[in-house]
This record gives sequence, C-alpha cells and structure tokens, in this order.
Amino acid sequence: MTRIAAIIFVILSFIPSLSFAAGLEEVKGALSIIKDDYRAFYLDGKVMVSLGAGVAAAGLLANSSADREAHEYFQDNLRSGATDSFSDVGRVTGDVLVAIPLLFGTYALSGEGAVKSWAADSMRAFLVGAPAGLFLQYATGASRPEEGSSGWKPFRGNNGLSGHAFTGAVPFITAAKRQEGLAMKSLFYGLSVLPGFSRVNDEKHYLSQVALGWYLAYLSADVIENKGNKSAFRLSPFPEGAGVMLTADF
Repeated sequence: MTRIAAIIFVILSFIPSLSFAAGLEEVKGALSIIKDDYRAFYLDGKVMVSLGAGVAAAGLLANSSADREAHEYFQDNLRSGATDSFSDVGRVTGDVLVAIPLLFGTYALSGEGAVKSWAADSMRAFLVGAPAGLFLQYATGASRPEEGSSGWKPFRGNNGLSGHAFTGAVPFITAAKRQEGLAMKSLFYGLSVLPGFSRVNDEKHYLSQVALGWYLAYLSADVIENKGNKSAFRLSPFPEGAGVMLTADF
C-alpha cells in the first residue's frame, strides 16, 4: 500500500499546482472539502467505533487458525481456472496505479453529471480512507500467506490490510450507494469484492486482510455519501489562455 501513499501525494500536489490559473481561493475551497471529509471520518465517534469493530473482528480471525484453514480450503478445493480468470480481472481493478488515474481521468474529462460526481466521490472516499489503511497495514504487522501466519505482530510486517481490496472496492461501493434498484445495487456490491477475491485466489492475502480492506472502503464511501454529495470539484479550461481552472462547490 506504499503505492497508495505515492498516489495521494500526486493528487494533493496537483491541486496547488493549479493555483496560477485557478486562484488561491479556489484551491483553498478544494482543500477545505478534503479537510471536512477527514473530520467527518476521523473525528466522528460512530465511524471510529464501526472501524474499531471491524478491526476487532479481523483480529479475531487473523489470530486464530481460521484464517489459515480458510486459505488452505480455498486453495485445495475451490481454486480453478475459472477463479484464476476472475482474479485476472479483479487484480487490475484493485491496482492503485490503474484505478486512481482512471478515476482522475474520468472526473477531468466527463461533463457535468452523474459520472463526474461518482468519480469525484470515489476519489474523496479513497483519500479519506487511505491513511487509516496505511496505518492498519503496519500496526497489525501481519504477513502474506507465502510469508507465514496471519497472526498480528505489530509493526513487524505491512500486510494486515489488503490495499487491493480497499482500492478496488471504493469505486464500486460508491456506485452501489447511488443505485435505487436492488438488482443494480447488488451487482455493484458484488463487483466490489472482486479485487479482494483476487488476492485470496492468488495467495497474496488472507481472508481477514481482504475483509478489513473491503470494510474500510465501505466506511469511507459511506462517510462521503452521508455528507449528501454537497461538494464537488470541477476542472474546466481557463477562459483567458492556456491552463486549467479548478473550482469547488460546497
């Protein structure tokens, strides 16, 4: 998940770079949205209790024989050519170097509307949850299946949470929360588990690590959705010459 940190740095550094065209006030507005998102996530007691409950559940699974048994059962009885094919798709959607640039490009190139709003909210959910994900990866200190057991050894490893599961789930969960029909909502929630599934299938993560990554994605998207989508970034050509203008409504 160190690549996630790099992507966050690129996105955040991109905003100030537009200040020559956009103006200081517009940049401040965009950064204010991010600050409010962080406040809504990290300073909300209910969110923190929910995250703590998820971490506790993952810990119970990781620090018992259940994680290893689930891993061995899947590899011995369920893995097949079909699951490998599904994994090939899920692996790509969970790659931060693919998912985030695609979201950013979709947002920048889409006209005003649902697609642009979805991409913006997905990026906001990613930004708000990524610091917690990075911390949990190292704080749990867990290993990959190929490295050893799933038991937590604080700060002795960095795989206690699946970055693929988190990154890949965010856009699909964000889309699912915007659906009114049960069929489409179920479809997007189903797609949200594919990145995590690929990590279990490919023996890169234990079930507890994948579940924790997905759950963090859910909480992050939920925080953005519960804010009512009242804010949005906009990128548009600068009216008096070359450049890009960044504005923020909130």
